[in-house]
Amino acid sequence: MSYDEILQKISFDLDSIKNHLKIVPNKFITISDIERKIENYKEFAVNELGLSQATVKNQKSAIRGFLNYSQGIINKETVKKYLESNDSVSWKSNQLKALRKFIRDYLNLGNWINEFVFTKEKARLKKEIPSDEQLAFFCSKLDYPVQMIFLVLVTSGLRIGEALSLKSENIDFETNMLDVSEVHESNTKSSWISFMTNQTSEYLSSYIETLDDEKIFSLSYKHVQENFQKVSEETGIKIKPHLLRTAFTEKCTQAGLNEKYIDAFCGRTSQGIIRKHYTDYSPKAMRRQYDKVEQFLTLPFTENNE
Repeated sequence: MSYDEILQKISFDLDSIKNHLKIVPNKFITISDIERKIENYKEFAVNELGLSQATVKNQKSAIRGFLNYSQGIINKETVKKYLESNDSVSWKSNQLKALRKFIRDYLNLGNWINEFVFTKEKARLKKEIPSDEQLAFFCSKLDYPVQMIFLVLVTSGLRIGEALSLKSENIDFETNMLDVSEVHESNTKSSWISFMTNQTSEYLSSYIETLDDEKIFSLSYKHVQENFQKVSEETGIKIKPHLLRTAFTEKCTQAGLNEKYIDAFCGRTSQGIIRKHYTDYSPKAMRRQYDKVEQFLTLPFTENNE
């Protein structure tokens, strides 16, 4: 084999390896039509990456901010300067997530964007969780349908969007299981099953009897937030819907639940993990774990606050 043939074979082998490993050479470009590129990315992100419309909307904002800042110039220096323009680590992290998808996955400019990493912010002080008496009193002051949402959130660990999407078919009142495994269509969030207390089950069952619609809650997230805000101002007990998810995890920790089960209840465990270890995450197994925490989740309602 001649010298030229050896070089040609080496070059061919290297190209094959790069293709197999999906190695892309680093490239830097300048974009002139910013809005067109952003709209094209939107289609790619939804159709190819499987991201939700809400996620893509947030990413578009981040990408637009960067491109306007850099005047369409995409290279290591412009990304570095853009990320240094804000001191917030959480902001940098959110921007970087969007830029990775745009620069690496959509524009196919190589993996150089992966070089940008940020240390996580120091753990903030834990939010102060209201006492059980405060939770019960606060709940009693909400509008009736919002009371039901409050009880579902604080005793299940569900996200508010998951609670609002519940239909009668998603609830098994024999086991008090809430099935939200099919709620999220994108692959950026996970959901599985959770449960509610017998106390919540009784209240919710009575509430559902008054409905004609298969969907249990016809309220918007904004309406729920506004009602929480109103009651927070009236009572002086500051509670937002998301705080109830935190309260749930604190109760699970208090009951000694393994973190993997807390994550599963709260929808932080991927479907791939659940399928691979289904025995651990089966409804029966999850119900056994919930039995350990249920007593901590029962609220002390009285005649005065019911």
